[in-house]
Amino acid sequence: MLIRPATAVDLERIAVLFGQLGYPNDAAQLATRLAAVPAGDTMQILVAHDGNTVVGVAVVHVMAPLHMPDHWALLSALVVDDAHRSGGTGAALLQGAEAFATGHGCTQLELSSNVARTRAHQFYERQGYREKRVRFVKLLMPSAA
Repeated sequence: MLIRPATAVDLERIAVLFGQLGYPNDAAQLATRLAAVPAGDTMQILVAHDGNTVVGVAVVHVMAPLHMPDHWALLSALVVDDAHRSGGTGAALLQGAEAFATGHGCTQLELSSNVARTRAHQFYERQGYREKRVRFVKLLMPSAA
């Protein structure tokens, strides 16, 4: 299993993985969004390879809250191909995301997971993550999807 930063060549497969999680995309959409990311070193997209196939992706962002001295990281996506789950791919991607975060001085890595994804919740707990319940979201405009 190889974990490495994603390249433009990986976008087609990343789009397939996002689709498996319920977020339909295509490579062109992802390329457009990626081009709009401000320059800097505050986001990392990691992919997991099994042979020549991308079988997982993780996207991690570094945040610098004004009210706190510490940096935080946010895992905005972690997807492992349906056929490769429970084989260590997710744990390897999570370790890569954690390494990126600690390398940027982050004191915590947080993520959100749909309440229905109980298997994912068990996975995160096995990796040392703990649930913190309260989260509020207000939709400010309709989704572009």
